Amino acid sequence: MVASVTDEHVNAGAEADSLPIDVETITETVDVAWGMSLSTSTRKDIDARTAELIGHLNLLVGQRLDEDENRGTLRLLRAVERHLVASNRPTSRTQAHDAYNYLRDTAIFTSTLLGTYQQVHGVKEG
Repeated sequence: MVASVTDEHVNAGAEADSLPIDVETITETVDVAWGMSLSTSTRKDIDARTAELIGHLNLLVGQRLDEDENRGTLRLLRAVERHLVASNRPTSRTQAHDAYNYLRDTAIFTSTLLGTYQQVHGVKEG
C-alpha cells in the first residue's frame, strides 16, 4: 500500500493549542521544502515533506492568532483550511508535478502562518 498525504492526522483545536510550537523546526522544514526541486526530488520525498508541513500547519491553525481582531488572519486561516481539506490533497494517483505544487503551496501557507504566530505571540526564531 502506498501512503499519501491524505493519511495525516488532523489535530483538534484544543489538542493543537496545547502542543508547543518549535519555530526553528518549522522554519527548517519550510526551507527544506523550498529547496526541493521537482527534477531531483522523489515522489516519496515530496509526500513526506508535505505530510510534515501539514502537521506543522495543523499545529499553527490550533493556536490563538487574534483572528477575531484581524480580518487578514481570518482570511489566511480560511484559505489554509480550504487547502488542507482532504479532497484537495494529493493522493498516490496524483501526478508528481501536482503533488510538488501542493508541497510548495503548503510551504507558503506554513511560512505565512508561522510569521503570524510569531507576530501575535512575540516569538522570535531561536
